[in-house]
Amino acid sequence: MSTVPDHGLKEMVPVFGPEALGVGAHGSFHAALERLSAQGDLKARLLLSALSHFAAKGYDGVQVKEVAEEAGVSKPTLYYHFGSKEGLFRQLCLVSLSSMAARIQAMVAPLLAEPVKGREAVEAACLQLSRSYLGLLLESQEFTGFILRSIAVPSPDSNFRDLMPLVERGLSPLGLFMNHVFGTSLDMARKEVLLFTSLVGSLIEEKLRDPNYQITDAEIAWATRRWLHGALG
Repeated sequence: MSTVPDHGLKEMVPVFGPEALGVGAHGSFHAALERLSAQGDLKARLLLSALSHFAAKGYDGVQVKEVAEEAGVSKPTLYYHFGSKEGLFRQLCLVSLSSMAARIQAMVAPLLAEPVKGREAVEAACLQLSRSYLGLLLESQEFTGFILRSIAVPSPDSNFRDLMPLVERGLSPLGLFMNHVFGTSLDMARKEVLLFTSLVGSLIEEKLRDPNYQITDAEIAWATRRWLHGALG
């Protein structure tokens, strides 16, 4: 079910790609890892354990021994499959980011299929995109917290910055949407993606702090219109 990495620190191939995870228009990578783990896949079990620890403690706060013990294996077994703590972290990033890229591409595809003309149609399409993107982030709050923490406060030891091109590539279908709807250049669309993801991402911060907090549709509309105000001028 998975490929075998060579444990090189610059390894860029995920041990589970979107096809292996069965991720497309629907289904989170977290749920897919749980399914594979239940089927006896040891790498999936280790990645699930790693996700909970890295999300809660950040890269520097995680001990490999804790991850291995939660997965029910020894440290040498973990090292056999992932090479090092950095190798484990890197594979978790690669698996999650490749899954996210596939989901975003599937999310945007229907919005690119037809022309979007007129202010009302543009706002409706943008609201649909905001709801879908927010729903993706909320599917696995551990994953969202893990990625946001890694971007905001990357540990020098984790080499997460090497993976930032993958983050941008995963978000690139959003840029195609901006180009399709607003006719912006792809370079400007990239900047619009940063604004969009920041505004929509701000809605989830309170949710990450308080699991009982409910994001309302009015808040989603507010964030979308704030972004549209700048995009439409």
